[in-house]
Amino acid sequence: MNQETKQCQNCKQKFTIEPDDFAFYEKIDVPPPTLCPDCRYQRRIANRNEWNFYKRKCDMCGKDMVSIYNPLYPGPVYCQKCWWSDKWDPFEYGRDIDFSKPFFEQFFEFRYKVPRVALANHNSINSEYSNQSEENKNCYMVVAGSRSEECMYGNWNQGSKNCVDCWAVKDCEIMYESLNCRKCYRCLFVENSLETTDSYFCMDCRGCSNCFGCIGLRNKSYCWFNEQLSRKEYEQRLSAIRWTLQTIADFREKLQELLFRVPVKYYHGSRNINSVGDYIGGNKNTNMAFNCRLSENLRYGQDAWEARDCLDMTETLDNELDYEMEGAGWGSHCIVSAKSWYNNDTLYSELNFSCNNIFGCVSLRTKSYCILNKQYTEAEYKNLKKKLIEHMRSTDEWGEFFPIETSPFPYNDSLAQDYFPLTKEHTIARGWKWYDSDLRDYQVTLPHNELPTTIEEISDDILKKVISCSTQDSESEKQKHLRCATAFRLHPAELAFYRRLKLPIPHLCFPCRLQNRLARRNPRKLWHRQCTCAGVKSESKVYKNTAEHFHGADHCPNEFETSYAPDRKEIVYCEQCYQAEIA
Repeated sequence: MNQETKQCQNCKQKFTIEPDDFAFYEKIDVPPPTLCPDCRYQRRIANRNEWNFYKRKCDMCGKDMVSIYNPLYPGPVYCQKCWWSDKWDPFEYGRDIDFSKPFFEQFFEFRYKVPRVALANHNSINSEYSNQSEENKNCYMVVAGSRSEECMYGNWNQGSKNCVDCWAVKDCEIMYESLNCRKCYRCLFVENSLETTDSYFCMDCRGCSNCFGCIGLRNKSYCWFNEQLSRKEYEQRLSAIRWTLQTIADFREKLQELLFRVPVKYYHGSRNINSVGDYIGGNKNTNMAFNCRLSENLRYGQDAWEARDCLDMTETLDNELDYEMEGAGWGSHCIVSAKSWYNNDTLYSELNFSCNNIFGCVSLRTKSYCILNKQYTEAEYKNLKKKLIEHMRSTDEWGEFFPIETSPFPYNDSLAQDYFPLTKEHTIARGWKWYDSDLRDYQVTLPHNELPTTIEEISDDILKKVISCSTQDSESEKQKHLRCATAFRLHPAELAFYRRLKLPIPHLCFPCRLQNRLARRNPRKLWHRQCTCAGVKSESKVYKNTAEHFHGADHCPNEFETSYAPDRKEIVYCEQCYQAEIA
């Protein structure tokens, strides 16, 4: 089948459906999508709340608990102990399909009746404020993390310890404000680096130690903004630093200047075959993939690891032949399912575990042949499933993910607000929910501009203070940081961490720090560009090649899809030119 161009029914922009996509849709028997890839992604993550936690009571035992469902959520929410117990029966909420109504209308009513678990936080110790996580210990405000310890304010922390304000750190220890790092130790403000230790303000470094402000180095030590120093000189410069917020801002600015003078590879990642995206590794035949690893034949994936023959996957792990999934793992042959693990042949369901052959179900465990939480025989299930699919085809619902208006979360509580931010007015105009939290009426006891400059001047009394967020000083900053909590308090472990590394107290609340961290990553969007390499040892205004390149004195002919927009200042090289210069 040939490539086809369609108009998105949401944003009205044109998008392309590739021949391989048509083959997949035919294989799983769904029609082509009506929304473009970005709008499909927005729709999935509008169904996901990661960071917004609320105190409420368990609707079974009555005890106080932490939940991702705000106090106005109309359905029952159970604490983890009650939800995983045998004290309630999800079949009590079962109902028949009404073929006179659209399926989504019925599912919208049904999903609010069935009890939901307060958090997805399995087998963790002293990690109450963690979500979409498992096997963590002493973690606070950690999402999508596993096997981590003493971590705070992080996302995608895997097997890491003592990491604060980090994103996608794997097998790392003692890290601060770092992104996309593996096997690193005691690194502050480090990004896209591997096996690097005792380093600061570095990017794209591998096998390095004791480096400061460096980019693109391999197996180096005692370097300062890519200049080789003696150990003595390096240590003298480092010891002379007085760690203040202004110092950090100055070093960030200097690093940014260096970034514009050193070639960068057109994407972040390695060991990929015939794959397009960013922050990817070990993939084969993947397209439009962002933070995806060890996947094959994956298209339109975000934070999807170990996916095989899948399309439109978000926050998933170890899936095969799945379509339009959010927060799902260890499953196969599923279509439109969310927050579910170890399921096979599951359709339009959520919060199910170890189930097979279910349709439109919520909060089931180890069940088979169920529709809307009602048990059927295998033959009954197959007949009713066929009839229901035809009904959904007639209502143009089959193959589409749950509509945003049916999400259990208000838009501003969902992950969509991070990637597709909207104001309250724009959200309500689209018919989507918004929640005005009353938790932001904080009584500030310490304005941020009265904070001592260095950590040495901070006493334990600060733990009792409510500190204003500096975002509130500027109307433009308020507009940029729509999630701003307006004020914050320090966690005792957080203060201990800052003291250990001599770091100043931040002037931003955690949601604003998170937004700044997201902004430091490249966008989840691609542009078609040509390699900017100008030729062998040719000297431009900012960079002179140091090695011979395959294209000789001519401009490199290689083209690619990249997350570096054409108007950005970085020197963007193809894989071959980058390897010649940097690796």
